[in-house]
Amino acid sequence: MAGYIIVDVKTKKTVAICAAIGVGVFVIGILIGFFSGKGHGSNSAAISQSDQPTAAEELLAECTWSLAESSSGLRFVERYIERHSEKNICVENSEQCMDLALPRHYIAYHLNTADITIDGKLDEKAWDEVEWSENFVDMRSVVYPDPYYTTKFKMRWDNDRLYVGAVLQERDFWATNTKHDSNIWQENGFEMLVDVDGTMFNYKQMQINVLGTMMDQVLFKSPYDQIGNESIREKEWHPDARKEVYVDGTVNKPGDIDKYWSVEMALSFDNLKDHSERVQPNPIDDEVCFVQFGRSEQHLENVNGEYRKKKNSTTDWWAWQPCDAINLHLQDRWGLVQFKRTLADNEFKFTKWHIYKSLFDMMNGMKKYKALHGRYVNTIEELDIPPYLLSRNCVDIPEIRIEDRNGTKGFDITVKSMFLSHKPAHIREDRYVYFK
Repeated sequence: MAGYIIVDVKTKKTVAICAAIGVGVFVIGILIGFFSGKGHGSNSAAISQSDQPTAAEELLAECTWSLAESSSGLRFVERYIERHSEKNICVENSEQCMDLALPRHYIAYHLNTADITIDGKLDEKAWDEVEWSENFVDMRSVVYPDPYYTTKFKMRWDNDRLYVGAVLQERDFWATNTKHDSNIWQENGFEMLVDVDGTMFNYKQMQINVLGTMMDQVLFKSPYDQIGNESIREKEWHPDARKEVYVDGTVNKPGDIDKYWSVEMALSFDNLKDHSERVQPNPIDDEVCFVQFGRSEQHLENVNGEYRKKKNSTTDWWAWQPCDAINLHLQDRWGLVQFKRTLADNEFKFTKWHIYKSLFDMMNGMKKYKALHGRYVNTIEELDIPPYLLSRNCVDIPEIRIEDRNGTKGFDITVKSMFLSHKPAHIREDRYVYFK
């Protein structure tokens, strides 16, 4: 049985208009959904992919799953993932470049009107005003167990000197070197390395033990780049250091339990400038220096009331910034210290970091190629380098030139910076190992 609804003309028009609007909104919704899906398909895929295992993790799951059954195998897996995650890091835009794999960093504040008495105790208000650094880690990587003793530092500065204060937890205070420039690293020691002009040449190294004995020197370049028996050290350099050590315990007395020793050093900016390209000795506001801190720790035993190194024991090496090897002289793996005058300014920002990072990655890629093939190469695609170097997000694609210089061959790398109006950044050619 059919039925009819009788309505007037005005009602018919109202229904027709509403129906038309509804259909129009429906169609527009479909179109918006379609085109938004096309426009964001890659982002959606990237987001979902981030929840999936990486290629390295999938490979390890298929090929090396049994490694996890041993501690060394598990650590290998963790380091493998760590290395490849760093190598394949992506940069989506230029804003991310200054934080690209940024190493550990610390802000050193000017003393202004504050004072520090060099007595090794770090008990002044000037030290209380600033934060501690991160605790030291295994020099090789954070995937290794944390050191069994805590080590950390603070830094301040004035117009004449750089102040460094450190605390080293220790149960057995041991040191025998009392002569300046002794090999402190062969015992238990604390050390600092600093490059004051960013050239990676003529950097300074200072070590100190619990007796207050120091070793200090200039290294014209890293032993990593030393050729044959060439001299790269200047042992006659000294930082005009004012330094003291404080001990909570007894030195060279086995049988008791010591707690910690602390050290304060005030280093002359005039002396730190020696052999460098600096004109002004002390830092300018917001200046950044490459700095590394390390610690050597021996395994000891009590022999007839005296400390001795345990036979066949190896030294434990800890550092502020892990450097992927037992080698503190790899400057591309140091931390960064920024100098500021105002305590309220706690933002670390190094506008040249992306340039250094690019140069370091290119340098290491070239060195790997040379080690494998016995020569350098000027084709960037053949190098084992992170892909961001070809993306132009941080720098222009690096230019590699291999040239003859005084009968030797080497390589230059020039990187143009997006943040410095495309002015070239350059590492001097004698930074690298040459071959004939």
